[in-house]
Amino acid sequence: MLVITIVSLLLVLTGGCGFKDIDKRFYVVAIGIDPAPEGAKGYTVSLRMAVPSPKVEPGAAKSQVETIQATTIAEAVRLLKSHVDKELDFGHCKLLLFGDELVKKDFRGPLNWLSRRRDIQNVAFVAIGKPDAKTIIEIEPPNERLPGNAIFLMFGNDGSESSYTIFEYFFDFVRRTGELGMDPILPIMRKEKNGYVVTRLGLLNKSKLVAVLNPQETEMYNQIRNEYKKSTVAATFDGQNMVMSVDSISSRSKIIRTSEGWVLRLKLNIRGIFEEAPIGVYDQSWTKLEQTFNTQVEQEAKSLLEKAQQAGVDPFGFGLKFRATHAGTAKTWSDWQSIYPRLKFDVQAKVVIEGSGIVR
Repeated sequence: MLVITIVSLLLVLTGGCGFKDIDKRFYVVAIGIDPAPEGAKGYTVSLRMAVPSPKVEPGAAKSQVETIQATTIAEAVRLLKSHVDKELDFGHCKLLLFGDELVKKDFRGPLNWLSRRRDIQNVAFVAIGKPDAKTIIEIEPPNERLPGNAIFLMFGNDGSESSYTIFEYFFDFVRRTGELGMDPILPIMRKEKNGYVVTRLGLLNKSKLVAVLNPQETEMYNQIRNEYKKSTVAATFDGQNMVMSVDSISSRSKIIRTSEGWVLRLKLNIRGIFEEAPIGVYDQSWTKLEQTFNTQVEQEAKSLLEKAQQAGVDPFGFGLKFRATHAGTAKTWSDWQSIYPRLKFDVQAKVVIEGSGIVR
């Protein structure tokens, strides 16, 4: 009798929990959100869904892409459920993609929906899809072992590590959209043949995209903000190009008030070895070469800081640092809002050449 009672309770519990086997689920690995076609209201939502498969080998990844347009994202997702024969599971979604046209208008609507979903991971990657999110979602790289694996390897640290690829987690993106003194950033994913290319960074204010950094500016941002070591610095000396691989880098900034106004002093200390250099560089005076690198780095860093300032955004979080080092009042923030547009930048770079590589 006891056994019958236990079995009956288990049947009741499992029957009410809504459990479904793995072969009855579609695991959504990427979500793409674009504005609705011209003349329509709402959004176009694209889902890339992984199809469970016992094979794990290059080219064996199986996925299905579904796209639908609706007045709201929640409605679109529910309509998509009627287009598939399995339950949608968002617990493994690792890429939240906003279309280029969407972020140029206003990304706050989709962000509101994503923030409220309890099954959207805070460690999911967020990016901009160009020309649109649907195009990127539909790409299926031929070398993928698992659905969406190319995305994880590109943005994570397990695969390719590039100084031009900056990843942004969902939790940090949400924080930046609501934090005073720090504005959002998003990498831009572009299609190239059957794969992805991420070499540019988008600068956003609290509602839309306002500027795009080119690959060189993106690398410089990574060096200043993240002290990214696996990068390079380049310079031209006597008409010849020189490239140095960075072994170590440190970035320090301070906001001070001088007789000429507010100044942000940024110090960059970089050490590395030559990757490209003219023949005979080993026997030359490296002092002049280092000074050339210093001048080049200072110009590039100052140009990047001024570009962000002119766009009216603060992707580095200088405003947050100002608030943290001054009285925590409403006046502090209003003061910074008047200071930042007139802020001057003093960049000091110290580049040290440690070697010429394995050849002289």
